[in-house]
Amino acid sequence: MAVLIIAGLDTGGGAGLKADIETVSALGEHPLPVLTAITYQNPSEVRGYHTLPPEVVREQIRAVKDGFEVKAVKIGMLGSGEVAEVVWEETAGFVRVFDPVMASSTGTKLVDGVESLRTLIEGSIVTPNVPEAEALTGIEIHSVEDMKESAKALVEELGAEGAVVKGGHLNLTDVLYWRGRLYEFRGEKAKGFTHGTGCVFSSALATFLAKGFELPEAVEKAKRFVEGAIAFSKAEARAVNPLWELERDAYRWRSERELEKAVEELVRLGEKLNPYVPEVGTNFALATPFGEVFAVKGRIVRYGKTVKPVGPVELDASDHLKRALLKMREFYPEVRAVLNLRYSKELVEKAERLGLVVSFYDRREEPEEVKRAEKGTMEWGIETAVRRGGRRPDVVYHLGDWGKEPMILIFGRDAREVLERVKGLLG
Repeated sequence: MAVLIIAGLDTGGGAGLKADIETVSALGEHPLPVLTAITYQNPSEVRGYHTLPPEVVREQIRAVKDGFEVKAVKIGMLGSGEVAEVVWEETAGFVRVFDPVMASSTGTKLVDGVESLRTLIEGSIVTPNVPEAEALTGIEIHSVEDMKESAKALVEELGAEGAVVKGGHLNLTDVLYWRGRLYEFRGEKAKGFTHGTGCVFSSALATFLAKGFELPEAVEKAKRFVEGAIAFSKAEARAVNPLWELERDAYRWRSERELEKAVEELVRLGEKLNPYVPEVGTNFALATPFGEVFAVKGRIVRYGKTVKPVGPVELDASDHLKRALLKMREFYPEVRAVLNLRYSKELVEKAERLGLVVSFYDRREEPEEVKRAEKGTMEWGIETAVRRGGRRPDVVYHLGDWGKEPMILIFGRDAREVLERVKGLLG
C-alpha cells in the first residue's frame, strides 16, 4: 500500500521527509515523498528554509496520484499558505494526517503564519503537540483536562476529523478526540533523543490507518512505535530512529551468534579455565549497539576438571554483568563485552605485564546509601574504577567484602577481544 508524504527536508537527517520515508518503509508500506520546502539545518540549529513554488508541489502530488493507489496521506511542514492551499485541494478525499509543524525543535519558525495551517485542519486527523495546539485553539494547556478541551475544539470548532494532542512537552499522555469520544494514551519515559518524534508519530499513524486500523488503535500503535524509536535512537544522528525494529533485530541476531561462538571457544579452555571460575560461576556478556545485553543463562560452571555452560545465550541472562557493562559503556561506548573470573593476584599481575590497563575498587569504601539501595554497588564500583584509572580500563578487580567473593572483570570492544585477553591471562 502507498502512503503519500508531503513534508520538508531536514538536512540534518533527523526529521522531515527522511524520517517519514524510513517510518513508512519500516512499517512495511511504500512511501511516496513530495517535497514542500528545504531547510538548512543540523541537530543544533535551523539556519533558514526555502519553500518550493506551489505549482511544483502540485505537480509532484498529481504525478504520484496518477501512478499509485494512495491509502493515506501524511502532511508535515508546508512553509507557506499558498502551498497549504495546494495541498488542501490536491489531497481532498483522502485519509489525511496533518502534523501542523510551526517551528523546529530548537524554536525556529517554519511557516509564515498560523492561519495558513488552519486551512488543512478541516477533514484531517490533526496531531499537534502542546504548543501547536495552544496556537491553533487559543487554549492554554497545563493539564490533561486542558488537552482534552483543546482536542475537542480542534474537532468541534475547527472541523478536524479527529485530533490527537500530544503530551510529550507536558506529561507523556496523548489525548484523542474522535467521533464524540475522548481517549487517553499514557506514555512510558524513554531515554534517548527526541528530535523527529512528531514526524515519526504522524507518519506511523498514517501508515497504520492505511493498513485499515481504526483511529484509536492506530494512535496506540503509533505512540508505542515512537517510544521504541526514542529508546533505540542513535547518538550520531541525535534524533529518533524509525528503523529501530529492523536494526534491533539484526543487531540481536549478530550479537547472539558472536557470543555463542565465543562461549564455545571459551569452554574449550577447559582445565585451564576451571581454577579461575568463581563459586558463583563465570559469565560472558555482550551488548548490542543499542545497549541490550546477551549472556549465558545460568552461567558457566566448573564440571569436574573442565567447565560447561548451564544454559544457552539469551538476552538479560546476567543482571550482574549487564549492569557492569552498561555502566562502563556510559564512559566508553566502544566497550561491548565483559567476562568475570575468580580474583587472583597472579592474574592481575600478568594483566599488567601484558600491557592491559588495570583498575580496581574497594567495596569497603562503598557509601552507606549505595549499600542500602537494592542495586547500585556494581555501578558505583565501575565508576570508581574508571575515575581511579583515568583511562579506559581493560581489567577491573575488587577484593570482596563480607559475604562477597573477590572478582576480576575483563572488558573488551567485542567478544573476541575479551576471549583473546582471557587466553593471554591463562596461557
